[in-house]
Amino acid sequence: MRIAHEDDGSFDRARLAQYLGRNYRAPDMVIVATGSVDHRSVVAEVEQRFASFTGPAAPAPEPARFVGGSRIESRDLEQVHIALAMHGLPQRDPNLYSMQVFTNVLGGGMSSRLFQEVREQRGLCYSIYSFHAPYTDTGMFGLYAGTDAADVAELMRVVVDEINTAAETINEAEVARAKAQMKAGLLMALESSSARAEQLARQMFAWGRPIPLDELVARIEAVTVESTRAAGRALIARGRPAIAALGPGAGLESAATIADSLYRRAA
Repeated sequence: MRIAHEDDGSFDRARLAQYLGRNYRAPDMVIVATGSVDHRSVVAEVEQRFASFTGPAAPAPEPARFVGGSRIESRDLEQVHIALAMHGLPQRDPNLYSMQVFTNVLGGGMSSRLFQEVREQRGLCYSIYSFHAPYTDTGMFGLYAGTDAADVAELMRVVVDEINTAAETINEAEVARAKAQMKAGLLMALESSSARAEQLARQMFAWGRPIPLDELVARIEAVTVESTRAAGRALIARGRPAIAALGPGAGLESAATIADSLYRRAA
């Protein structure tokens, strides 16, 4: 098997096996089982099937570095797709839940500021939302919008204004609603075996232990209006955003320039 690789030509099965052997090792694995399972049976099965899966831990990866910038690609599509990313927070950061609340208020559903202002009030897009993905050593705030080519520049100006405004004016009602949605999401995830397994695995990697539901709820409850605003201001000031735009029209470059003004304003 050979697969083309744009950087160094190609790689084959031997190189793929070498990569897996170097980075996927027993000390770095977590095996989770949820649902109608017997703990002792699962442990016995894992011990038997992974007995040969040994070796030292994988080498420490290079620390993540968030680098802003833009990637613009003109393509004959029905609409323009815009994705914006900003340097977020890692899983163990004490401000993570404030960051999650900020993201939820900004673009976490039909009641969010972005959805109401950009889509409902101004009709500048078909879809818009934001999210925050925390990892072990870093995190990513992301925003996506799909719009007409003629509306790209105006949409991005409104998005930048909404992000800046939210960091200063988020209110108690918005924070309370976002916290209620997050707690509801935790409870709904308990109904899914796969969601429970994914949550447990993430917690084991980040904290080395399962986090009780009461502790997670307490962390959400500890978020305040001021901590949410502070998380938004820190997000803006943390570094230059990255933006990717794909679609027709001549306004893609201007959208990237407008997005870059987020960091320039903070600086």
